[in-house]
Amino acid sequence: MNRTGFSEHTKAHLTRLLEGLIFLRRNVGIKDKELAMAKNAELVELTNKYLIENYGRLPVAMVRGSGAKIWDADGKKYLDFFAGFGAGGVTGHCHPAVVSAVKAQADELLCCGNLFTNAPQVELARRITENAFGGKVFFCHSGAEANEAAIKLVRLAAGTGRYKIISFNDCFHGRTMGSLSLTPESFQKGFEPMLPGNVMVDYGDLDAVAEAVDDETAGVFVEPIQAEGGMNEPTVEFMQSLRAMCDEKNLLLVCDEVWTAPARTGKWFAHQHYGITPDIMTVAKAIGGGLPVAACVAGPKYADVLVPGTHGCTLGGNPLCAAAGAATMKLIEDENLLDRAEKLGGQIIKTIQEAKIPALRQVRGKGVMFGLQFDPAREAKPIMLACMDRGLLVCVAKNNVLRLAPPLTITEAELTAGMEILIDVLKR
Repeated sequence: MNRTGFSEHTKAHLTRLLEGLIFLRRNVGIKDKELAMAKNAELVELTNKYLIENYGRLPVAMVRGSGAKIWDADGKKYLDFFAGFGAGGVTGHCHPAVVSAVKAQADELLCCGNLFTNAPQVELARRITENAFGGKVFFCHSGAEANEAAIKLVRLAAGTGRYKIISFNDCFHGRTMGSLSLTPESFQKGFEPMLPGNVMVDYGDLDAVAEAVDDETAGVFVEPIQAEGGMNEPTVEFMQSLRAMCDEKNLLLVCDEVWTAPARTGKWFAHQHYGITPDIMTVAKAIGGGLPVAACVAGPKYADVLVPGTHGCTLGGNPLCAAAGAATMKLIEDENLLDRAEKLGGQIIKTIQEAKIPALRQVRGKGVMFGLQFDPAREAKPIMLACMDRGLLVCVAKNNVLRLAPPLTITEAELTAGMEILIDVLKR
């Protein structure tokens, strides 16, 4: 202690806080202050002025979130069964455990570069591999980047002359040029030519996979559940037979778990539902608890294929995001969210079945990751907009599939309230 009565650590922290307040006082102009108080219409207008319009954004600006709830700039509250395309995650908005980890790490170290190691990165990698299939982890920021790393790893591991990759119709692996090459033509339009040699076959068609394999084939990319494609599920038989075929033909099997992991389906990773182990797995979205974290996980046999100079990501696995990811993984374990996913999923299914919606043809998914498929003539977007008007956020996959992905931390009362809105909208 010193004469101020504070420890040196506390004194240094207070000094940094004071310096920050002085900086804000000097540098935050009146326009920035007004922006913080702006309403939906003003923020949407400014968004259209300053941001590239590539998302087809809805005319709403979100400003605050807590658990399964999120508020817009006009003060309207929503129950969030959408979670920012799954990236809001299994933990919900601003979970105290994740926020605490981020705040603590922000006081210590934000970036050191990947020529050095850091503790949060090691901790997150440990938690991923110990709950998956061992091996090692490469960190980046997004699912597309993780799949890019997986593509390069597959090519290197397969060896010279083997470069082709098989993927499946209705899949989605990302929008970078490599990952886009594995994704359907509807996303590729205007960006051709793609990477050469990739082949796309029907999801679940093992014969088509076998027919597509030749001497230049290196691997197969498969989603354990196709999220963007409409929450399509393969059979256990297909996934196990695909694994056996890859073993027989010396192909690498990559499971894209960007949407399904961690814990959303009731397992740490969705491939575990099928009793298989991929050679490579990609994860992103929810694993960061809301921050940009992604990983390409290589099984033990291929863990040392990417040597120095073969691949990189400047800020991949930076301490701040890695701390959020490690806190998310720990929270899943501490609060037993795997079992909770199964329980919540059962409640959702029961509620939907009891409602007897005439136009509803099928409910697909596992845990708290569902797709509601309607008659082909009934588009899902008007349903999504009607739910939003009532204070419930859901999402669309393809034209006639509604996606539900509430956080695993949602309360019973919130789940009931959200399902009541959904069922009422569907009946109307």
